[in-house]
Amino acid sequence: MASSSGKKPVITMVVLILASCFISTSFSARVVSDPKPNTNPLGFTARLIHRDSPHSPFYNPKLTSTDRLRSAIQRSSDRYNHYTGNTVVPNEMRAPVSYRTFEYVISHRIGTPAVDTYSIIDTGSDLTWLQCRPCDNCYDQEIPIFDPRKSTSYVKVGCEDDFCKEEYGTTCDRDGTSCRYVLDYADAGHSKGILSTETFGFQDDTRTGNIDLLEIKFGCGHNNSFSYLDHETGTKGVPGLIGFSKEPLSFISQLAFDHFSHCLVPSKWNETSLLRFGIDAIITNDTTPMMDHGNITTADYYVKLEGISVGKTRLNIPNGTFDISEEGDGGVIIDTGFGQTHLIRTAYDPLIAEMKKQIELEPTLDPKENVFDFCYQTDTSQTTADTIGMPEITLHLSGLDFVLTRWNIWLDRGHGVVCLTLLPAKDDLTVIGAEHLQNVNVGYDLRKKLISLQNRDCMQT
Repeated sequence: MASSSGKKPVITMVVLILASCFISTSFSARVVSDPKPNTNPLGFTARLIHRDSPHSPFYNPKLTSTDRLRSAIQRSSDRYNHYTGNTVVPNEMRAPVSYRTFEYVISHRIGTPAVDTYSIIDTGSDLTWLQCRPCDNCYDQEIPIFDPRKSTSYVKVGCEDDFCKEEYGTTCDRDGTSCRYVLDYADAGHSKGILSTETFGFQDDTRTGNIDLLEIKFGCGHNNSFSYLDHETGTKGVPGLIGFSKEPLSFISQLAFDHFSHCLVPSKWNETSLLRFGIDAIITNDTTPMMDHGNITTADYYVKLEGISVGKTRLNIPNGTFDISEEGDGGVIIDTGFGQTHLIRTAYDPLIAEMKKQIELEPTLDPKENVFDFCYQTDTSQTTADTIGMPEITLHLSGLDFVLTRWNIWLDRGHGVVCLTLLPAKDDLTVIGAEHLQNVNVGYDLRKKLISLQNRDCMQT
């Protein structure tokens, strides 16, 4: 089956690499692909890397599974606090609510000759940006900072460009020859620099060829600062971000792809996940409409949640619980930048009450540092949610019933204890996060304004 996000942009990204000469006039950016018979530049497939995977540049082998889980919940909570605590600043480019609260990165290349780099991916941010030399102020990163002076394909966006205007958060520089951007983040960080165009390279996962995306607009950040990236402690940051929102400057909008999709492999399997674009995207018939965000323009992916069932019992949730106000408060978003799902209290409390009625097991504490609040003791020989008969949870979205599978919402904590992984929200925004979209194909049809959600084995797609 199938399932969207918040008050400020986030991010998402992809991978592919380079080749010869095909130009598609339907694209804002130009596409060049290997001249192989089966290579179609109207679509491609890339791989996402979970930040805690051994494939990730942020993998720390010293952390335990509980350490990683606690960090993931803290990131998700921090992101939620930023979402619900922010307001949109007029005439200022909107940034992801918190640069540090990401779940997925992706490898890619940039420039000519191409150099390898990687970026955060997310579905809520617009402008793609990367740290650039010369640096007025740059934070430390694991790989060399991109130097546009060494790239023959790098071009600054001029003041006459349609995107160099205040409504996009960019302004003409005082020298009159370049366009400046400013991204201010809710966690007090920022990226400032020159709006530019460059070649982004990706390796197509489903074909033997590679692809270059030409003239992608991005922010070349010469002044980037985040308080938690400390030179003295050696904390290093991600080189950049790729924006996947619905805004004109986002990566996906520049390519003019009507479709993209992702299928997230369960993070415990330590495998990469697929991100598909254009004709490669998987859009199923299990769809729900993308919602508007009250009277406020938003880049995020909102859906309409009409109710929730536990097993076969529809919960008695007050009317309007999941509605978006005219000011843009509340609502329900799908956001891969959140690790966890956060459910508004007026829905979470009756869900827990119904769970207690249906589950004939002994409540207990989480044996691993009390990470979760709602746990049950089972027979140690039966540690999966399916075998012990835990009820399913169904999200009744407009036009679609999306079943949260038992294995996705109940976590084996050892010693025969399983815990519910849904979290109570601290405000009126409900978020469907990446952990509960694992083994779910999520498709985005931007032309029809639909999101499809279908449970499937993401290792097989």
